[in-house]
Amino acid sequence: RTMSRKTARVCLLAAIALAFLSILRYTNEQQYSLHSHNSSSNLNSLKSRRLSSSKTYQPQQLIQSPSNNESTDDEDTASSSEGYTYLIIHYHKSGHILTQNLRDILLQIDPSIQRNYIDRFPKRQHDQHTKCPHLTLHPNTVYVQSSPDFFCNVDILAEELLTRPTKQRGVKLIHLIRDPFTMAISNYNYHSQDPLPEGENWVKRTNPCAVEDKSTLIYAHLFMKTLTSPGAYRLMEYDDFKTIQTMCHRLYDQQQSSPGFYQHLLHLPPADGLILATTYLMLGHGGDILRMANNIIKLRQLQTLERQIHLQAHTLATFNNEAKRKVQVLTMSMDNFIRRPKESTIQFLDFISLGNNDVLLSVKEKEEIATRYEEMYYGKVTAGDEHITSLLSKPKKMMSDGNIMEEEETMVVMSDTVAVLEQSLRENVLWGRVLGNIANLVEESLKGVHNWY
Repeated sequence: RTMSRKTARVCLLAAIALAFLSILRYTNEQQYSLHSHNSSSNLNSLKSRRLSSSKTYQPQQLIQSPSNNESTDDEDTASSSEGYTYLIIHYHKSGHILTQNLRDILLQIDPSIQRNYIDRFPKRQHDQHTKCPHLTLHPNTVYVQSSPDFFCNVDILAEELLTRPTKQRGVKLIHLIRDPFTMAISNYNYHSQDPLPEGENWVKRTNPCAVEDKSTLIYAHLFMKTLTSPGAYRLMEYDDFKTIQTMCHRLYDQQQSSPGFYQHLLHLPPADGLILATTYLMLGHGGDILRMANNIIKLRQLQTLERQIHLQAHTLATFNNEAKRKVQVLTMSMDNFIRRPKESTIQFLDFISLGNNDVLLSVKEKEEIATRYEEMYYGKVTAGDEHITSLLSKPKKMMSDGNIMEEEETMVVMSDTVAVLEQSLRENVLWGRVLGNIANLVEESLKGVHNWY
């Protein structure tokens, strides 16, 4: 009987605790619901929430029932008082030096923008719960970020971009990508230089196959989760990861007299050295070809999420006006910057000026800035800068005073050696299919092709 009383008492206390928790949760939901309905837009309501690493959000949870009223002019003015966050993303051999140049151009034309040194998140790393890095993005600040791991659900990515901190006007994201074939060849040419460029001694110490063996099990699942998500492209199959590992071991083990990754790249036949280097760029800790493809898809899904929110809010016209989007994405090609540096720089300047009264440049000013960049780039190519392995021959002619001649006289073409290397990849059963699929994805992204799924 005594045990029965104790059991009854425990059950009663548990019931009271559950009731209290239910009331507390209901109160919090009501407060959040009230805040959501009072927001000028559903995207702004994202800023009121902090990311919980233990909770997985679904995109539909971010699509609340918004107000049917458009923002007032006063609200627009208030939101415009805070500047944009600028995030420039690149990958290995897709524009490391270029991103620094674009950052410097931005800092020169708008002194109110700050360069960030502290909050840049580690490349190729992510939170183990969310599968994305934790971002701390400030307004009026430019970030240069290499190889981010965007493996999280797209709603978590939206929160990371828009809720930390709470006062940015929006994010202008410049995504530098590259054709995977030229990216692979540039990677091979760069790391097989003799002497090896400064700061690249890791190539001498690394066994690429051992690194891939450790990382493939982790990254294969993360990559395939993105590649098989709704509206994405199935660029490769799970079995391809094992095939690439086998390919790496076959090439690395046959060169016993030349230990080390670097020695293999120097002594293997070029076609084999290219395949070995490409396996590491696909599956190793570098893995940036697949990471680039992954992030193209994630950023497209992010734009789709914003469109869905506006569609449900009956404010699709706002989304269709690119200048009013909370997340603005400019996808740019490193290959285009190589071939047409002036035109590509103008494209960048047009984007940062879009809807941004703080950065308004005349056509003449854009021409002058773009011309200076073009002259600087061609000067580095002519000087043989070790960090520029452009795959392309140097400009055909330059004026005696260092100025660039007419555009049609400075067009550069692929060398015969590079063409042979690219053909060897395209004719390979695995690389021709996988890199060909990624190349199609890159091309569509550069054209602005979106499947609003």
